[in-house]
Amino acid sequence: MSGKEVLSLDEFTTAPRKQRPGLAEPPVRREAVRPGHTPDQSEPSEDREEGGTPSEASKALRQIKRARMKGASHFVNVNLDRDTKRRLKLASFNMDTSMQAIMEKAIRQFLETNGY
Repeated sequence: MSGKEVLSLDEFTTAPRKQRPGLAEPPVRREAVRPGHTPDQSEPSEDREEGGTPSEASKALRQIKRARMKGASHFVNVNLDRDTKRRLKLASFNMDTSMQAIMEKAIRQFLETNGY
């Protein structure tokens, strides 16, 4: 193809667009279904149902998250001086283990020794 030739958009093949079922028709509101009817305050609306009490699905999701958190790790930050941090890092390197594993073992040993 030389630099003088110009291509038009018709020369390129394109895939047809997918029709999405939700976008074909606008959503139908309650007022459109029952014209002339004014909603009563005692009648629950869709907005109040979503914003009010949690649905069964959200309750089930919350229970699943709580069950998962029972076995989850919880973090504790420890402020160490430079010398202690250096010694911990050297020990983890020499023992070929992580500093976290050493800290966890030391905390467990301390708690068991003191009866906790």
